[in-house]
Amino acid sequence: MIFCTLILSALACQEPLPSEVRVADLKAHIGFLASEELEGREAGKRGGHLAASYIENQFRRLGLKALGENGSYRLPFQLRKDIAYNVVGVLQGTDPELSKTYIAIGGHHDHAGLGSQLSGAMGFPNEIHNGADDNASGASGVLELAEYYAAHPLQHSMIFMTFSAEERGLLGSKHLVESGILPNSEILFMVNLDMIGRLTKDYLFVGGLGTAEEFHPLLDSIFANNKLQLELDDRGEAPSDNTSFFHGGIPAIFFFTHIHEDYHMPSDDADRINYAGEVQVLYLVQAVVAKLDKESSLTFNNLGGMGMPADFMDRMMEHYQRINERKNNKGKLGVRTGGVVGLGLAVDSVRPGSAAAIAGLQDGDVLLIVNGRHTVDMDQLRRALASGLKGEKVTMQVLRGGDKVELTAILQ
Repeated sequence: MIFCTLILSALACQEPLPSEVRVADLKAHIGFLASEELEGREAGKRGGHLAASYIENQFRRLGLKALGENGSYRLPFQLRKDIAYNVVGVLQGTDPELSKTYIAIGGHHDHAGLGSQLSGAMGFPNEIHNGADDNASGASGVLELAEYYAAHPLQHSMIFMTFSAEERGLLGSKHLVESGILPNSEILFMVNLDMIGRLTKDYLFVGGLGTAEEFHPLLDSIFANNKLQLELDDRGEAPSDNTSFFHGGIPAIFFFTHIHEDYHMPSDDADRINYAGEVQVLYLVQAVVAKLDKESSLTFNNLGGMGMPADFMDRMMEHYQRINERKNNKGKLGVRTGGVVGLGLAVDSVRPGSAAAIAGLQDGDVLLIVNGRHTVDMDQLRRALASGLKGEKVTMQVLRGGDKVELTAILQ
């Protein structure tokens, strides 16, 4: 195999384009986007930029048309003191007339970073929130569908999009819809993929079905004959990016496999994704898109209201209860550090009776490694201890009088 850089991934070297949605591709995309290297993909931060660059390179590989300056697929927008990027690529349709209008498929690529409260993190500060389901799953779904349709173009042209700053209040998609960059009046409909990676008992929520008068007449037979356990909702709004397109007068359908115990938590990792289940979701999206591709126009219906699963709030309340229990169980080491000494942090003081004191840590020691992480600065120490709960072990390597000493503490 030809060597590929991390940012392009091995997928960038594949030929020819596949003829079906593939688990292997989803694993590669989600594996990168939800890796610790991207530090939770917070909007406007390094990890968010890496995610946008990765998606841009995938769009370039597929030969999609770029809308940005100098052939860029990344479209910048201001986010307080930072710059964030939406990523957009366009695929030309095959029909001379229908190709003048567009089918749009999108999902956000940002998440909660290193416990960012602005982005809704529910874990402890400095914990990496990898966001495999929310929403590396949706962004990867956009990439996989873009790959499929690049090999099998539709009659309509298509817009593939991933958004930043969804976790900050749908800011990326809102900016994109209002920017004038997209041909809003020529978009037939939009499909939003958000948290589609945790299919459980074949349950799938599909919202926004009342935002075009033709959706039910055209799609109900597809839903009725599908093997998934579907909960359908007509309302056009949700705490996700389909809302921005609905407010822009564009019919929008929302696919969602529901929240779970890892929602906005550091445990939302790639190994918890139901990859085969996500393929099933994407096959249903393909069936919906194929049916609507035959239409020359749709009639927008301004049916607002929060379209979410019937038990959404009950499950959220249960989730908040779990979060509060975890916060009350946060463990402490009981050490105060000073400045950097060589490759570690100097221990200024150890609280008497603390976990650190019981473990044998002493004033003047230098912390070199904590829980496998080299503590070259305070940020690394915070990350090493961020997820620790009462009763959990913390391993430490310290420098004491020229000797390296191994210690184990039990957090209190």
